[in-house]
Amino acid sequence: MKEAGHTRYRDYRDHIEGDLLAPALRNAVLIFFLLQTFVFIPADWILHPDQFGSFFGLRLALNAALWVIYSGTARRWPVPSVGAVCALGSLLFMTMVVQTGGVSSGYYVGMILLVVGMGVITPVDARQSAAIGAMMFASYAALPLYTSDPISWATFGENLFFLGAACAEACWASMHMDRMRFADFCQKRELEEAHDELAQLDRAKSRFSANIHHELRTPLTLILSPLDALRSGELGPLPVEVQKTVDMMLANGRRLHRMINNLLDFAKLENEQLALVRRPMQLSSLVEELLASAEPLARRKQVQLEMNGFGEVPTINGDAAALDKVFVNLVGNALKFTDSGGRITVSAKVMGDDEVALAVADTGVGIPPSQLEAVFDRFAQVDDSATRRHEGTGIGLALAKEMVELHGGRIWAASDGEGRGTTIHIVIPIGEPDAVLDEETIRDESGRAHGLGDSLAGLVEAVDAGTSGPSKREVGSLPEMDRSVLRWADRQADESPQEEGVKIIPKSAELLGEILIAEDNPDMRALLAMLVGREFRVRTAKNGREALEAIRKSPPDLVLSDVMMPELSGLELCRAIKGDADTRHIPVVLVTSKAERDMKIEGLELGADDYVTKPFHPRELLARVRSLVRVASLQRELAHQNSELQTTLDELKQAEVQLVQSERLAAIGELAAGLAHEVNNPVNFALNAVRAMETSVRDLGELAAEMMEMDSENPADLIRRLETYQRESGGRNARELVDTVLELSGIVGDGLKRTASLVGDLHDFARPGRIGAVHGPVDLEVGLRSTLTLVGHSISAANARIEVEVEPGLPKISGDPGGLNQVFLNLLKNAVEALGGGGGEIGVVLARDGDSIVLRIRDDGPGICSEKLHQLFEPFYTTKDAQGGTGLGLSISQRIVAEHDGSLTVESEEGAGAEFTVRLPLTVPLVSIPSAK
Repeated sequence: MKEAGHTRYRDYRDHIEGDLLAPALRNAVLIFFLLQTFVFIPADWILHPDQFGSFFGLRLALNAALWVIYSGTARRWPVPSVGAVCALGSLLFMTMVVQTGGVSSGYYVGMILLVVGMGVITPVDARQSAAIGAMMFASYAALPLYTSDPISWATFGENLFFLGAACAEACWASMHMDRMRFADFCQKRELEEAHDELAQLDRAKSRFSANIHHELRTPLTLILSPLDALRSGELGPLPVEVQKTVDMMLANGRRLHRMINNLLDFAKLENEQLALVRRPMQLSSLVEELLASAEPLARRKQVQLEMNGFGEVPTINGDAAALDKVFVNLVGNALKFTDSGGRITVSAKVMGDDEVALAVADTGVGIPPSQLEAVFDRFAQVDDSATRRHEGTGIGLALAKEMVELHGGRIWAASDGEGRGTTIHIVIPIGEPDAVLDEETIRDESGRAHGLGDSLAGLVEAVDAGTSGPSKREVGSLPEMDRSVLRWADRQADESPQEEGVKIIPKSAELLGEILIAEDNPDMRALLAMLVGREFRVRTAKNGREALEAIRKSPPDLVLSDVMMPELSGLELCRAIKGDADTRHIPVVLVTSKAERDMKIEGLELGADDYVTKPFHPRELLARVRSLVRVASLQRELAHQNSELQTTLDELKQAEVQLVQSERLAAIGELAAGLAHEVNNPVNFALNAVRAMETSVRDLGELAAEMMEMDSENPADLIRRLETYQRESGGRNARELVDTVLELSGIVGDGLKRTASLVGDLHDFARPGRIGAVHGPVDLEVGLRSTLTLVGHSISAANARIEVEVEPGLPKISGDPGGLNQVFLNLLKNAVEALGGGGGEIGVVLARDGDSIVLRIRDDGPGICSEKLHQLFEPFYTTKDAQGGTGLGLSISQRIVAEHDGSLTVESEEGAGAEFTVRLPLTVPLVSIPSAK
């Protein structure tokens, strides 16, 4: 690497000293000469008139030396000449310094100008600049040796300092500029090497292109010739379907042949191997034959062809095959882009004595002004979008331009804008005939030369030998024109009212589903329909918009779409399908001849399910379609099953709610006897009190009646009557009656409050919870004590003792009070039932444990064996007999606790009782409440 850098620098210095130093030195000498003549000589006369004569002679001598260097030595010996210029300049300036006062002379500044100027103007390197500076500095430093004037050492030192600084500055500037020039030299060399490499690669590409195109002709001929024989019936009759397939294969094979020949012509043009053979020819005959061949196609498309002005055109000298290519492309383009009812005119006129002006004008779609120059670029398309209506490779007009320019002519396009037609102008010189025929040129008997392969790039069939006058082509020899007309006719079918352009291909065999094919190319659409139609019902659409309308009207099982289509491209169609909730389930397979990764990624990102690149194998295409249709069918079945499963799940949830409520009501039923006893006692007390109250109230009424009959003005009589009533009523006075009534009313009130409390507890317990309801604050102590009240009779009936410990000031939690009360009831009932009526102890502890509130309910019953513990919370599992329960209590309790983000666990050993633990998290701000009494 280092050695390569040294080699490159030596090459650079050789380039500098051999090519650049001499011109730069000549420029420096010229500048020095001009300064000497027009600046320094007048300055000598002004500053030192007494020395002007000697100075003038010295300067003339230096100018003579500079002239010799400029005219001779600078070119032959540029490096020594640089040193000579500097030495002569130093000699002159030192002589003038000595004659004008030595150290005090100002002429030493000239040496500064010389050393700086040579370092900047000439491309010397740092070493050369340093040598020049050292020579000048030494010559001035030796001044005391050859001057007789007194020396001011301070002035001398000052002058030496500035001269040395100037020499150092010149050396640094030369080094910096040398590095810049070297970097520029390296960049230029790299560009030249890259250019040479690209040119070599381009030549290799052209050779490869020419070779591969020649190699392609052999297998293509072996394909086209048998197909042509099959089509003509030479190998026997063919079924109608097979005949159509053979016609399609032959037409597309010829189209491929034409493309190969066009590319081969381009390769020859790039290698400058395409030579024209100019011979006398009649343009009228060539154009007349071409228009006659195109007339059936134009008539089918309802386009009028006209030819005028050729009667006055003289015989020109040109290559008939090349001009044939030009007019085939121009007329073919005009026919392609001109709609029904339009007109195509080919005209000619003579310009001067040596040129013919030709024009192909149409009334078609026109060209935007900004695209008029670009239409002749290779592979250019005015409409290069994925939705363009017209196929094409973009090489027809480029090839026509090359052919015209090889004739020494010029070609250009003119159009007033889109929708206003296009005119292609050609100017061709009449020219002179070539003296010698090319060895590969074949002359037919009509005198027309044919080179460059076939006269229509391999697709226009050879002119019939032995005929006189214009030979006739077959209509099929203009495949591109024929193809454009077929595509136009296909689009016209889109506008017909039958089936809205959608074809249904029936099949008698058992079919797996329906496929919609969206393809604008009629041949490819027919091929896809034939291949896919073997197993599926097929509908076809000629563009993306028609396909989208058909999908929305009747969704297929799969969409098989081309990418580049008019009106709506395949990518846009895929976006529309996947963006609609009603159609996004439909699989989309994109078929394209463009295999770029970015396009595939874009299609897959838009939701395409698969990508098939042309050319494809029919079995591969069918396998992909079959697989996607099967997957889509399975997805539909899965979605249906999921829907049924969701319905079943909803029904199960509803049944679960009903089971929970049933379990709750069943628990209430079991408590009915105890509740009846609890309610009966206060009700009996109230009834007995009411009967006693009736007697006391009756006595009070009688007393009141007696008092109303008394004479208030006779106190003795009033006292006598009251004493008589007191003796008759058993000795009770009014005060005693009132106290009795108040006491009995208190008894009634207490009984009713007790009954109301029992009914309230029962109501709170029986209230059903709501699925998904927002939980509110719950006081667990209140819920627990109300539940204990409900089971109080069951506890007494079981001869059980209960101990309740509640931590004071417990915070509320967020939850469903009805659901939690049911958990408390289920656990308390299980504890009571575990004792079996033989007495025992039940312990209830409610306390806070960190960020949770824990409820523990313990009994000293027979316990649960370890084998049954893991089944205890399963639905419908019970350790009781058939009449003992449904087996849902603990399962429901565990679900309710889980919905509160809590846990329900059990610990038990056989013969040692059981303990159930409920742990509920604190999910609301802590709010202390007073302990319930």
